[in-house]
Amino acid sequence: MSTEAISPSHSEGFWRQRAIVRFGAGVATAMMLAATFEWSLAMITPIFVAMMLGPPGVRLPAGAYTKLLLGVALTFSAGIVLVVLLPYAMVFVPAQMLMLFLTFYRAERGLNPLIVIMLLIAILMFPALGLINRDVGIGFALGFLRSLAIALLLTSLFFAWIPSGPAPAKPTPVLPSVAVAYRNAWLCTLLVMPLLLFFYLTDRSGDLLVLVLVAILAQSPGLTSGSKAGLGMIMANLVGGAAAILFYNLLVAVPMWLFFAALMLLTALLFGQLIFTSPKGKVFATGFTTLLILIGSTTFSDGGDASTKLMVRIGQMLMATGYLALGAWVMSALGWIPRSSD
Repeated sequence: MSTEAISPSHSEGFWRQRAIVRFGAGVATAMMLAATFEWSLAMITPIFVAMMLGPPGVRLPAGAYTKLLLGVALTFSAGIVLVVLLPYAMVFVPAQMLMLFLTFYRAERGLNPLIVIMLLIAILMFPALGLINRDVGIGFALGFLRSLAIALLLTSLFFAWIPSGPAPAKPTPVLPSVAVAYRNAWLCTLLVMPLLLFFYLTDRSGDLLVLVLVAILAQSPGLTSGSKAGLGMIMANLVGGAAAILFYNLLVAVPMWLFFAALMLLTALLFGQLIFTSPKGKVFATGFTTLLILIGSTTFSDGGDASTKLMVRIGQMLMATGYLALGAWVMSALGWIPRSSD
């Protein structure tokens, strides 16, 4: 069925409901495939699918998926360069700091958010994994690319199965000036670097999720909006964490694959409804990402006490957003960023 043949006769609400169904079915399918086959870093695939099927729920232009995959592959080369420089601390530290700054700067100037996230992951996680073993770092990169490729394929298939309506008019983006972008990029870099050095000096590789989340949240409006935005992120993660606990307990009560599939579909549809229709859609989107991370990292057959791991993951989420809120408060007190007005 072609989009052009039916779009004139349907309302915006019709297309929104189709987008919600596409979102729920796509994310649930990605999660079930990841849980069934468990390839390297499979848990990341549903998160990518949720990002690409989320608002505005419109298919990317032809060729955009290939360009996106190539762009991510190129960003990972930055992380590999840092791994090579690891033995030379006097070169590695300035290079990593410069790459972080440039990433934050390009984010301020409108770089694709997914590319920004991939750059932050490559710059922060590759060297940390390289300290353990270079093969681990390379395997991580390949697993990421494979998961992204599967997510892009699933996204394309679901847009073909449930076509999207007319693309909404895009408002002209209001980008900060070069001077403001430089200043914000340096503030984000200063926020991340102390935590980065702490992780390297104490060898806390198991808590790398905290570091990556801080970097991702720092380049969002959370830092420049003050500590209130950081606390808002904590609330979003608490929503996702609470939903994950309920999901996990229901799954423990009925440990069946079909129940898992049905529960995942229902959860994705409920969050999709909130993400696409609620004024707090971005908060619910963050909470749903938290849920996917927690469920993916605790229900796959990687051993360990899943319930304990679930609480650890929630704790890491709260540590990251708490650090961001504290950093925003300190920078506000120093006059480096505007104080929150309320």
